[in-house]
Amino acid sequence: MEIPHVKKKILVFLLISVSASVFFILSCTSISVKNYEIDTPLLAENTSIKIILIADLHSTIYGREQTTLIEKIREENPDLIVMAGDILDDDVLHLGTELLLEGIKDIAPIFYVTGNHEYWSRDIQGIRELLLSYQVNILSDNYVRININGNEIIIAGTEDPHKRSYEDPSYDQELAMENAFRELDDIELFKIFAAHRPERIEAYKKYSFDLILSGHTHGGQVRIPLILNGLLAPNQGLFPKYGGGLYRHGEMVHIISRGLSINPLLPRIFNNPELVIIIVKSSIITGE
Repeated sequence: MEIPHVKKKILVFLLISVSASVFFILSCTSISVKNYEIDTPLLAENTSIKIILIADLHSTIYGREQTTLIEKIREENPDLIVMAGDILDDDVLHLGTELLLEGIKDIAPIFYVTGNHEYWSRDIQGIRELLLSYQVNILSDNYVRININGNEIIIAGTEDPHKRSYEDPSYDQELAMENAFRELDDIELFKIFAAHRPERIEAYKKYSFDLILSGHTHGGQVRIPLILNGLLAPNQGLFPKYGGGLYRHGEMVHIISRGLSINPLLPRIFNNPELVIIIVKSSIITGE
């Protein structure tokens, strides 16, 4: 029996309404805080370091003038903030990033490595100048020693490989890393390494880093808890091996942020924007 014209309109309206409701229910736009804790004998007894990992913000703004994100970071009171690339974007105004940096610049030392979108902007030098104006430390295939809570540690970082295409045609990431980090094997300190792209882990594993921090995957965009840790990720394709979370490579720990960007054209399903908190604790136990 043919459905009357008016009933057809009602049915179509209901189907659209239900579909839209399901879409918005499944789409994740609120920030989740993900906590990790790792132990190391390379910190002094009874000490720890709290690190916040920020990745793939793409200048997204949370709350009025970025207050939601800033307040979450302030509440955590970190010792160190690491930005693992794509903090800015090539198609989005930098306002969200500037608001964030203004709000957190006095909380803790901030270290940053480039992502692909900063290079896609074709204004990498302007971006560097902007970051430096907020006292951000830029890691460019180098490392620095810093002291946190009485512990001397090393923090290192590499450029995104797009440096070759957009800034320096002679750039070779693996060669640059070899020149910068080959001496680290002889240094007995806790070593943190920031690199935007997790799928290049085999290159990073050549060095004696204890903790690697990455982004780039956006959590694989679509997740099904306990079943699918990411549907699609840049440079990994479908069902990425490194979608987000904690991975171990021997004694090395690799933590991948699912990122903070919100893009209405690429909804996040069961995959909230993520602020990552890492507590590195001393595993030294002294005898009675």
